[in-house]
Amino acid sequence: MNRPAADPQDLRHRIHLVLRHDHVLGRENQTIHSSVTQTDLHDFCRLTLTYGLGGFHCVTEIEAQHRLCADILDFWRNGFGKQYNPDRVAALGALHIHRAFDDLVTDMTERDGQPPLIVGTSAKPCANQVDFSDFFSIMESSGRSALVQFGTSWGLSSDQLHRCDRVLPPIYGHDGYNHLSVRCAAAIIVDRICR
Repeated sequence: MNRPAADPQDLRHRIHLVLRHDHVLGRENQTIHSSVTQTDLHDFCRLTLTYGLGGFHCVTEIEAQHRLCADILDFWRNGFGKQYNPDRVAALGALHIHRAFDDLVTDMTERDGQPPLIVGTSAKPCANQVDFSDFFSIMESSGRSALVQFGTSWGLSSDQLHRCDRVLPPIYGHDGYNHLSVRCAAAIIVDRICR
């Protein structure tokens, strides 16, 4: 018996974007913790709402970065920003901040009753790569939510990529240049997944 295809909107609601500031690569290929930027928070939230995704999660272990995020949210939810730009306030409702990626995985597992698909992104080809056009069918057949991770700085560390169930392909432009900002790469990737 054939199972009816899942509603694409339902599948989109089960995709969560994750911006990793922990366990990412530095310029010298060492594992570092990078800084949170206000622009990333806003743009990932706006991307999440534009495509009807399940949520946006920022992961940083550094306490000072958590205080920065709290100040940013306070400005937009309670300060001048609340009246200045209500659309941005609405978008920031998609934001969840975590001290560790494993905490997010645990929360999603408890919520859904099964672990999420852990999906990586990289500017370089990786093992266990899945084409954008196959992503929804993999989600549908698994019945699981998906955490699509983006690494700040120079990308996810190799140990984080190795723990992924799947890795999405790099974004190749023209003439061999592929060093996009994380915000640009995320927008392209989400659009290709949701087509």
